[in-house]
Amino acid sequence: MLTRRVFAGGIGSVLAVAAARGQSFPTKPIHLVVPYAPGTSTDLTARQIAPKLASVLQGTVVVDNRGGAGGVVGAEAVAHAAPDGTTLLFAGSQTNAINPSLYAKLPYDPMKDFTPIARVGAPPMVLVVPPSLGVHSVGELVALAKANPGKLNYASSGIGTTAHLCGSLLATQAGINLVHVPYNSAAQAFSDLMNGEVSLMFYPYLPLASLIQAKKLDVLATTGAARPPYLPDAPTMREAGYPDFVITPWFAIYGPANVPKPVVDQLADAVLTTLRDPDIVQRMLATGNDPFPGGPEELAKFTQSEIERYRGVVAASGAKVE
Repeated sequence: MLTRRVFAGGIGSVLAVAAARGQSFPTKPIHLVVPYAPGTSTDLTARQIAPKLASVLQGTVVVDNRGGAGGVVGAEAVAHAAPDGTTLLFAGSQTNAINPSLYAKLPYDPMKDFTPIARVGAPPMVLVVPPSLGVHSVGELVALAKANPGKLNYASSGIGTTAHLCGSLLATQAGINLVHVPYNSAAQAFSDLMNGEVSLMFYPYLPLASLIQAKKLDVLATTGAARPPYLPDAPTMREAGYPDFVITPWFAIYGPANVPKPVVDQLADAVLTTLRDPDIVQRMLATGNDPFPGGPEELAKFTQSEIERYRGVVAASGAKVE
């Protein structure tokens, strides 16, 4: 799937701005590759920051959707791109932390094939159920599952996704039997969830926000370390009695391997400047995404630690993709 949206900053063409300022970067549009379809939380977050990023860089930023294979298609495209800083991956925990343990043969190495640029945000997952299920807390949900072993199921956006891993973790930690139902379409999963064909789902808040606000889905908990400001009344999974249940997806920007350090520094500075903008911060928080800025060195260490952390989570779920 290939979808593009262009955001231009500054005045005139990128080349004119570069010449006027005597700068060598960027001299052509920057492609911010989102490895998922339009409308996903990754895509929506990229589109929130892209206009401001273009303005800071005084260039053009093209949001370039290249979905497929759980983010592998887009990530591989960036890994093989020219290391000039104009093709970047708007990645997340799936592509650069979970997939290394999920795929038997991954066509990229998350540490060797990418240049860390900057961390962006970390939206917790939200546990939602249809009102027809008749439960109002995690405790009630677990009790219902124990009284009806194997009859409750949970939707996800695919095998090995964060939504799948959260459902698996709940089943393991609560000692209940939940049936996993993977979907190719989040919209179809939401529809079946509202209709009661599936019992529960863990998913980022932003795509669910309108359904939650319309009372078509009930929030039982969130998966971060603390309650998010946009759902102050929803307990965390820790507060619900599962102290080790903290799974927060994250977003970050990487380039291909060997992007020159001056370009990395300029890009990182632009991203961090963007994330300090009060309007960007407010918009991210309002849509379920906590800004979590960090530079190249921090992102490199964080990526390695997340690869190691998710190795155990994926193994416990039994998820594998050949």
